[in-house]
Amino acid sequence: MDRRFTPAPMWLCLPLMITSEAISSRDQRRSFAELCTAPMRYVGARTRFWFQYASQVCTLISYALWRLTFGYRHMRPVTRAVLIKQVLFTAVDALPFTGLIAVLLGASVIAEAELHMSGNPDMVGKLLVIVVIRELGPLVAALILLVRSGTAMVVEMGNMSVGKEIEGLEFAGIDPFEYLVVPRIFGMSVSLVGVALYFLAFSVGSGVVISAILAQSTAHPIELVDMMTRQLGMTELYAFTAKTFIPGLMMAGIVCHEGLNAGPQVTDVPRCATRGTVRAVVGLFVWNAAVSILMYI
Repeated sequence: MDRRFTPAPMWLCLPLMITSEAISSRDQRRSFAELCTAPMRYVGARTRFWFQYASQVCTLISYALWRLTFGYRHMRPVTRAVLIKQVLFTAVDALPFTGLIAVLLGASVIAEAELHMSGNPDMVGKLLVIVVIRELGPLVAALILLVRSGTAMVVEMGNMSVGKEIEGLEFAGIDPFEYLVVPRIFGMSVSLVGVALYFLAFSVGSGVVISAILAQSTAHPIELVDMMTRQLGMTELYAFTAKTFIPGLMMAGIVCHEGLNAGPQVTDVPRCATRGTVRAVVGLFVWNAAVSILMYI
């Protein structure tokens, strides 16, 4: 007997067809909605990550300042020695290179002023104040310390974290936070203020010397100093403090955070160094831009 397949009646398959179409359309709507909301979800996730990261860095800095302010008397002598060595390494050893960059920057600014503002000597002093003292001086000094000392900090602490040396400090009865983080945050912030002042002195001094050489076409050195003095005020003092001490704390907090959270492998240390340096540079530029905008509002 020839038995052939007999299809089911249409009325019997109709509920199944309706259900399949509903499920398919619902999946399509869900996929379309997920596609539309993907950018917002990504932005929200990144915003939440950066907010958590900033809160962790701020907590680390706040606790270090608290330990430095209220716990200095109880610090071990070895920790106080590390504080002094950190300032020596971060600030004093960087002075020759900083002075060279400052001299070149001051000479470049005066040379540009000689080319474009030779007929308006009042603008020369204003240009030095705005470009060197307000903006480039603190920024370049911070970049010098970050490239020279910040990367060394994150690499050193990353290697210690990978090599389990931090646990060794705990076994020896030494507080790793007090021994590693507090001196670096203090040294970077204080050193940045001193190096920035040194940078401004050399850049302005080189500008005055170049002005003396080009006295026939630009302002006389005495007139230049007088014009700069008239342009200086409390605004420049506030801006200088905001662009040196706070970025020093921020950069040190970022590199210490990255160094302490290095991965378990030795190959993770270079990535931590790159990540810490890049994030510190981004934070430095964002902070300086925010301070500058608030100054000119």
